[in-house]
Amino acid sequence: MRKEDFKILVVDDDDIARDAISSILKGEGYPVVTAKDGIEAIGLLRVEDIKLVITDLRMPGADGIEVLKYTVKNTPETMVVIVTAYGTLDVALEVIKEGAYDYLAKPFKVEEIVFLSTKAFERALLIQELKELRELLRKTYREIEIINSIAKSNNAEIITNWLERIEKLKDKKILTDEEAKILKERLIKGDG
Repeated sequence: MRKEDFKILVVDDDDIARDAISSILKGEGYPVVTAKDGIEAIGLLRVEDIKLVITDLRMPGADGIEVLKYTVKNTPETMVVIVTAYGTLDVALEVIKEGAYDYLAKPFKVEEIVFLSTKAFERALLIQELKELRELLRKTYREIEIINSIAKSNNAEIITNWLERIEKLKDKKILTDEEAKILKERLIKGDG
């Protein structure tokens, strides 16, 4: 995933605050869409591939809690940051309990928005890598039972495919160099 793929939704009924946050994030290289209230935000969440929502807590119509609840229920991998001028410990605990990724009190510094977006982007990268690793492991485990017959088949194409897969597992630090070496030797020798 690249920054250009990490779309952020900024939700605030205050035009100045919404535009300021949007400008900061665009300046950092993120694609940004905006909404003036929670109802518009929920509509965008239905049709856009949003990775991070930064929403004001108190807005007319649907508030930030409703946006948070909708996001957690319908797109749980999308992170939500609640921004509010009413920053109390009770509010912070409530939004975190509801599933918010983080909480930011107004007035905030530009660096705080940049830090939060960077932290969320890095988390998204880790989630993506974890998914890829899980899929690679699932695929490997599904096929592990046939590795003996593959090794004995002497089919060069199949053996090459497995050698490449072992190398990927080594690159992702799932297998050690020694484990990869042993598996490769067994494949090549044909003893599984």
